[in-house]
Amino acid sequence: MNAVSARTAPTTVKRTVSRGRLPNAHYRQREYLTEREVERLIEAAKDNRWGHRDATMVLLAFRHGLRASELVDLRWEQVDFKTATLHIRRAKNGKPAVHPIRGDELRQLLNKLPSCTSAVRWV
Repeated sequence: MNAVSARTAPTTVKRTVSRGRLPNAHYRQREYLTEREVERLIEAAKDNRWGHRDATMVLLAFRHGLRASELVDLRWEQVDFKTATLHIRRAKNGKPAVHPIRGDELRQLLNKLPSCTSAVRWV
């Protein structure tokens, strides 16, 4: 090794790396569930000990576009039964919103309503 080559920095060879995963469109045609698929999911969710709760959570997540973290963070104080609205705190810097609650959602929530609603977590 001569003195000149010892002083120069090693050269970096740029290599292209093939992509590890293809876009989602390659694996599936759509990124959402149809209403019929959600109905089947709700029916399947009813087949366990906490079936009513789980089915209601699936329905709320579908209708209101809730992330899993937003769904499990729901509290009874966020449900206004008088005006049939749901106050949603969004995750990931989303804007809080107030959503109307449809009749079937309202009936399921009223069926699940605990006798003492002060600071009771829903899950």
